[in-house]
Amino acid sequence: MDIFRDQIDRIVYEQKKLLEVYTNEYSRNYEPDDGTHLVCCRNNGRDTFYRAYREKGRRIRKSLSKDPDAIRVLARKEYLRVVIPALKNNVEIFDTSCAGLKDLGFETIMSQMSGSYRKLPAELFFSKEVAGVDCLSGENEDRIRRHREWAAEPYEKSDYMPEHRRFMTSAGFRVRSKSEQHIVEQLVNYGIPFRYEQVIHINNKRYSADFTFRDRIGELFYWEHAGMMDVPKYVDGYHRKMDAFEKIDIVPWKNLLITYDIDGVINVPMVKSIIEHDVIPRL
Repeated sequence: MDIFRDQIDRIVYEQKKLLEVYTNEYSRNYEPDDGTHLVCCRNNGRDTFYRAYREKGRRIRKSLSKDPDAIRVLARKEYLRVVIPALKNNVEIFDTSCAGLKDLGFETIMSQMSGSYRKLPAELFFSKEVAGVDCLSGENEDRIRRHREWAAEPYEKSDYMPEHRRFMTSAGFRVRSKSEQHIVEQLVNYGIPFRYEQVIHINNKRYSADFTFRDRIGELFYWEHAGMMDVPKYVDGYHRKMDAFEKIDIVPWKNLLITYDIDGVINVPMVKSIIEHDVIPRL
């Protein structure tokens, strides 16, 4: 499945989950609905809130000015009453629309090509030009050129378990997780030059940063994504790597960005925020 369909599927999942939570809350707290609702009247230039309901066929209003908790309960009830049908509508539209979406994943597209094309290396199918919106100011074309030339230069890449790089990116190379795939796609969208898994030698051992960037004065800075912090073996390796990085002054408060998965995937708006506020200003 391609990255865009993954994002849509996650949105649908979140909407359905929210619908389930809200429906259960409404059913648990407000059903059967007795018709009680909030009324606001203007008295002596001030808003006064009342609980309105029927009792033995009579309309009754009781002031809630001294009962903010009761106002909060009725406000929540009305919010749920309105938002639940809206969520149901969205879920129905998503389910109908998504059924017709085509899979844009690299493997799916390749399967529709003839055998001659499927024998070619994956990188040949992607443009070497940096896509997306330029993040660097046009005031210094030479600086822009240096960034891109640096990213395109040969560099020592990690050879650790290459079979685990299963997710193809539009940049023409594979990464190890969907979260890294999301990060790459956003970096490409912003037009940011970078290197993936560039090797760093520390005390005769080889480590690699997930993403390496070069700032405007030529210094390197890094982005590490920790994706499996619920796996003890992964956590141990992550801490060893961070300890090694600190020995050569690669630290979060200076030149290292760190992100983590949330419920198994990285938060895309967070990725965009990091790029806009922590990456671009350094370039």
